[in-house]
Amino acid sequence: MKLHVVSFQVPYPPAYGGLIDVYYKLKALHRAGCRVTLHTYLYGEAGKEDDALGQVAERVYYYRRRTGVRKACTLLPYIVASRCDPALLENLCQDDAPILFEGLHTCYFLSHPRLAGRELWVRTHNVEHDYYKGLAKSAAWGLSKLYYGLEAIRLRHYEDVLCHATRIYAISPADAAHFTKAYPHAKIFCLPCFYDDSSEGDGEDGILANPALPWDGQYVLYHGNLAVEENIRAVCHIVRCVLPLAQGVKLVVAGGHPPEALRKEWEKGGNVRVMVNPSKQEIDSLIAHARANILLTFQPTGVKLKLLHALSKGCGECVVNSAMLPDERFGSICIVADAEQALADALVRCWNAPVSASLREKHRCRLRELGYGNDVGCLLD
Repeated sequence: MKLHVVSFQVPYPPAYGGLIDVYYKLKALHRAGCRVTLHTYLYGEAGKEDDALGQVAERVYYYRRRTGVRKACTLLPYIVASRCDPALLENLCQDDAPILFEGLHTCYFLSHPRLAGRELWVRTHNVEHDYYKGLAKSAAWGLSKLYYGLEAIRLRHYEDVLCHATRIYAISPADAAHFTKAYPHAKIFCLPCFYDDSSEGDGEDGILANPALPWDGQYVLYHGNLAVEENIRAVCHIVRCVLPLAQGVKLVVAGGHPPEALRKEWEKGGNVRVMVNPSKQEIDSLIAHARANILLTFQPTGVKLKLLHALSKGCGECVVNSAMLPDERFGSICIVADAEQALADALVRCWNAPVSASLREKHRCRLRELGYGNDVGCLLD
């Protein structure tokens, strides 16, 4: 089978969020013998990712995002209007293979007459207008709050473009229910997240080797894209409200592009270290060795890919709040706490427990039981 995949961003390295889902979906499709043509939008220059993507796609096309004030001043959502390169349409029309649009972000040409009659599939990573409404709530007053609020309104109206989709692949049961009600003409599938479920790089004891860990490996970890308001709010809550109650516990915060002023604030007390723009290998090693991976959210939308990644790679417990759980079944493989003292108590218990590769294997088995097994069957039917 041949398939076009349109990604909202270059999916390598798969460091956070939807990029994890896209990259490991491409790997699974390649293993299944699917011949993928990948179309992806650049934020920077194409470079080291070329070799990695060449291993999961037969051909890769790169396009530039058309960013700037002009693209923000339209009725279309900015995340859509900035991904409108005409060359994408021309390349999609080179054959009649099905097209998988990754996220509402990439759906600019979904309704184009030249694609009428094609198999047009959309992978939804969230109910996007709900997600952006949550970002607006988390943002401080100012341009960010205005942008997220306006984008939420535009995305609510733009979502109707999904009327042109022949299949919609929702990321969670709740999202599938939303799209089934809104777009009864389309075939709706609940396709769980794809993630790194391999044991690649594990040492003899089952744990990734890393001689240069912060505090000689005695830490708990928060990881995520630190340019995202939701994640900034989570770190601030942990540092300001939870960590002071967890006597002796030290925290590593790892992720891309943290605000400099907040980074200095977080590190001020000496029991927090911020690792900026870590590589995938560094992230995986940090996750594997952490006494606990603490992951909080105040925005219960979609499925949090970093939770799956932490469960699959971590040899310590995952400490989460209720909003982080994709569904109640995840309560059996995470330590769930919402109150600040309860979160602190959980971190202290984990701090005094050793990391264990057998615990990680237990988590991996449970994820497969829950249906998170990187299965591309419904994509290839």
